[in-house]
Amino acid sequence: MLPAFRNGEKVLVNRLSYLFGKPKAGDVVVIRHQKDIIKRIAKVEKGKVFVVGDNGNKSTDSRNFGWIKMEKIVGKVVMKI
Repeated sequence: MLPAFRNGEKVLVNRLSYLFGKPKAGDVVVIRHQKDIIKRIAKVEKGKVFVVGDNGNKSTDSRNFGWIKMEKIVGKVVMKI
């Protein structure tokens, strides 16, 4: 699968989205992990999310760095600008 977002592209992020609802599988989110990264949520469990990149085996994601705490989620990606 090709990446949905490329380096340098701008996105609109809803930082309030998870104040009123919970993240779910399929959501595309910005996560604070060494730097801000965009990933898709694959699984949600007890305050943690497992995220994957859209670029399959070439993506650095939870398969490399493990589960992410929900408080590391910056917000939900709404659209590319």
